Amino acid sequence: MTHYGGYHARGMLLSRMYDYLDEEQMRQLMVRMIESRIKAKQQHIEMMQYNVETYKLARDMIHAGMKK
Repeated sequence: MTHYGGYHARGMLLSRMYDYLDEEQMRQLMVRMIESRIKAKQQHIEMMQYNVETYKLARDMIHAGMKK
């Protein structure tokens, strides 16, 4: 029984691709996969930094309102 989607289906696809691609093509594929993961992690970090800045702004606004 195969799962359509998810990590296991991706692994099955990659294992089939290993059989058909030569070494240079596999190297290019691996580099692209690694670059994709790096980009996703960078985007996640940028999103979290935005959230932290928003919380700091809200904290400062509440703190300024308490001083009045």
